[in-house]
Amino acid sequence: MRAHAIATLAVILSIGVVYAQPSRAKARGPAPTPSAPAPTTILARVGPEVVTYEDIEATYLRNSNRGTRSLVSLPRDTVLEFLRLYTNYRLKVLDAISRGYDKDSSILAEVAANRRLVAETYLYEKRIIEPNVERALERRAYEVKPAVIVVTIPQGENADTTAAYAKAQACLRLVQSGTQFEQVAKDSSDDKETGRNGGVLPYITALSGVVRPLEDAVFSLKPGEVYPHPIRTRFVYILAKLLDKRPREMVRVRHILLTPTEEFDSLAVERRADSLLKALEQGAAEQFAEAARRFSSDKSSANNGGVLGGGSYYCRSLGFESDNRRLLPQFEEVLFSLRDGQVGIARTVYGVHLIRRDSTKSYNPNEEREAVRRLYRRYNFEDDKRAFLDAEKQRAGWMLRESVLAALRTVVNPSRTTRDSAWDASVSASLRAEVLYSLGTHDGLTVGAFIDSLKARREPYTLNHQGLTTALNKITDPMIITRLTAHLDREYPDFARLVREFRDGILLFKVEDQEVWSKLKFDTTLARAYWDTTQTRYRTELTYDLSEIFVLNDSMATELRKRADQTTTQEEFEKLAAEFTQRAGYREKNGHWGKVTPRTSKIAALVEQSSPHAGQVLGPLKFENGYSIIRVNAVFPPRQKTFEEAIPDLAAAVQEIKQRILTEQWLGQLRKRFPVEYRMATINKLFRK
Repeated sequence: MRAHAIATLAVILSIGVVYAQPSRAKARGPAPTPSAPAPTTILARVGPEVVTYEDIEATYLRNSNRGTRSLVSLPRDTVLEFLRLYTNYRLKVLDAISRGYDKDSSILAEVAANRRLVAETYLYEKRIIEPNVERALERRAYEVKPAVIVVTIPQGENADTTAAYAKAQACLRLVQSGTQFEQVAKDSSDDKETGRNGGVLPYITALSGVVRPLEDAVFSLKPGEVYPHPIRTRFVYILAKLLDKRPREMVRVRHILLTPTEEFDSLAVERRADSLLKALEQGAAEQFAEAARRFSSDKSSANNGGVLGGGSYYCRSLGFESDNRRLLPQFEEVLFSLRDGQVGIARTVYGVHLIRRDSTKSYNPNEEREAVRRLYRRYNFEDDKRAFLDAEKQRAGWMLRESVLAALRTVVNPSRTTRDSAWDASVSASLRAEVLYSLGTHDGLTVGAFIDSLKARREPYTLNHQGLTTALNKITDPMIITRLTAHLDREYPDFARLVREFRDGILLFKVEDQEVWSKLKFDTTLARAYWDTTQTRYRTELTYDLSEIFVLNDSMATELRKRADQTTTQEEFEKLAAEFTQRAGYREKNGHWGKVTPRTSKIAALVEQSSPHAGQVLGPLKFENGYSIIRVNAVFPPRQKTFEEAIPDLAAAVQEIKQRILTEQWLGQLRKRFPVEYRMATINKLFRK
């Protein structure tokens, strides 16, 4: 129910957005957009509160789905209507505060709980996600081509990695002393696939699929430079060299593929390619498209004029926008050597390609922001969150005492988990008293307290180094988050507004429940008055009373129809149905369907096609994998409903009217207590009519 409070506010405000559509007028050309005023510009007063431009714009944009970027660009009438809804909302909240609901312990507890939840998310958004997404967007303006030497790291908790590191360092010294990077990659890289190619990778950009430490390293280099240290990842050491860096180009491309056949050998293919190149190199796109439809062996693109990627843009580092497919290197090299409108030739394993570069699109970070955000959250966020929390703990003076953790590990079985009831039996009293995790100037977490915490948790942890440090993080992460989020309200006004709006939403729900919803009883007098003016809207549906004999065999159905024609009453027909119908559950009912309408019943819809009269027998009709002989016992044509019959139909509309009446009466009382003043001079100056 409490969650409904936030939805209530959103609905109230979104109604304003939908309702307050700009009025249509004769086209006069685009009106100049006024400059945005100062955020603190006062647009209205509600009792003791001021309503600023910033309040209205932030609320409107958060609840609007129309792509509006600035409130000042909206017509005055739209702003006034939304301002009226907003001031009504503030009146209700002020009423709740005047009743002391903002001091209610249950509301305070709910607001505090929500603040904790929202604060953690907001902290990560501002301190981790936003800066990293912006950095990725900056990098995505460029594409880089790296070469790598890979050295495999042995895996396992006690694995010795010194030999792997020594090999990586030896390879790096060779490169630094003058040996060609590509040669060292061929001779020494543990990744034989890239090693055969001198370690050369395709072009990459931010969040394009390579491990982040490698991405960070190559984006710090200039072309020709080698990263000065081995790059440590989970499974390998990497040595990296930057071969090329260039602005990222996104192009549309079409091609004509010519392949040899038994009747058309490779020499003929080359001749045709040369003649087509001469004919098309200065031609328009449509001329190239017609040639693709006539000559291209790539039928999937030929029918579309040779267009590749469904017409989406292509770049070296990400492939086609539509599906990330990559072109062959020989094809790609020719494509990016061309200018828009030029035609070139590339030769690949598939044959000879005539390539036309149709157009180029400039990089726009705003077009990729949401996609980059999703990629970042999927691939990098968790690692960055871990690093961020560890750094903040260190900054606060918090520290794991590795010697105490090592002592604990020596007395527990690393093959067991904390699910085993006696896993800590060998931990001595003196070790339990040792501080395992120091908390700066505060008392630290002792081994005993750590063990007690683990026993109280349901999730099991392995009793090795990784499992125990994970468990420690589960305990200490919430502690550092509480510390970091204590003053978010002062650091970020948007966060303060978010928490305040949640609180106000709960207050709104409680006060509205008392003043409107709890009083919303069905008013028969109001309903009767509403029905008197709208009764022609409410009509019964066409209804049939039906009985049926259903069988699976058509010859049996034909015979039963003859016997049905000899019946003269519903009772006689239903005796026949009770003996012969094969519809499950209907022998007991004597085949009687009762009253049914074409809107809700398939058999009634079937009957309606014949426009039958009462007493008529229909069929056999093919129906539901069988055959039906149907008797129409009665026909009830549509008619106007009585008031009692119409109540279920009009109840929602009557309740809405009652709700509006109660709300307006309440708001009328509130406006006397908390006068509302609109600054019309300011509004008229800021917003166009």
